[in-house]
Amino acid sequence: MPEKSLNINGVEWRYATGGEGGQTVLMFHGAVGGAETMRWLAESFADEYRTIAPTVADVRTLDEVCDAVSAILDREHVARAVVFGGSFGGLVAQAFLKRCPRQVEHLVLLSTGVPNGAAGARTERMMKVLRLFPFSLSRALLKLEISKHLNTPVPPEVAARVAEFRQRLEEYFDRGLTKATLLSRVALSVDFNKNENYGPEDRAGWTGRVLIVESDDDPMIPFEERRRLRQAYPRALVCTFAGAGHLIPLLRLEELVGVVKAFLKEDYSSPSDIFDECAAEGHAARAGDRFG
Repeated sequence: MPEKSLNINGVEWRYATGGEGGQTVLMFHGAVGGAETMRWLAESFADEYRTIAPTVADVRTLDEVCDAVSAILDREHVARAVVFGGSFGGLVAQAFLKRCPRQVEHLVLLSTGVPNGAAGARTERMMKVLRLFPFSLSRALLKLEISKHLNTPVPPEVAARVAEFRQRLEEYFDRGLTKATLLSRVALSVDFNKNENYGPEDRAGWTGRVLIVESDDDPMIPFEERRRLRQAYPRALVCTFAGAGHLIPLLRLEELVGVVKAFLKEDYSSPSDIFDECAAEGHAARAGDRFG
């Protein structure tokens, strides 16, 4: 994935591009790392789709992120993109749809939630503590927390992928993560949870469709949060994997890509058909209304 950069209001924004095709998939990464964490996913789409994966710069507001990403799409001559966001990236994807609906063709949300005021207040208090903590301690605590979610049984067929991911994560924590980036990601989470609000009325006039992909045992997105996300997008298609935790792109990459491609192509006669890939592997799946 070749990397490019664009200076926007004095901030350098880096983004990776790849693939080819008539449609573009704009990919927002999770809270840990940047565009490089989307490599496997981007490569899986590259045979049929053009991909753009920005690395969120060290800014503090979603307005700044969305303005920058809008400028990146303009620079790449992309009028409308399929917006894909996983985990933290799902927060950014929803914010981008609200601010720049004309640039969003469809929306794919993976392992994410909607604004939660109580969570925002907790995170804001945590940010005050993080400013005072030695960065080495904050980094160690975050590394420990993330590692907990990787200590799950791994099928042999994806063991190499997970091992590589763990190694890259180790390198990122040791040499890539900075205090500025950590505080930026926390500030953006606070901005999302305290200041954002999403409902069907926010998408009046937008003609795109929505796909929600979740896991039934995600420790970071519990059932109630998954329910609230579905309520915010009542006409979304919903695919629920069983037993994938917060690691769907690692443990179920091929099935995930198959579901998203079928959704984008509307390659199904009824909404339930889109989830054959999940059901074939013994995963639970549910379809909502056909149109997002």
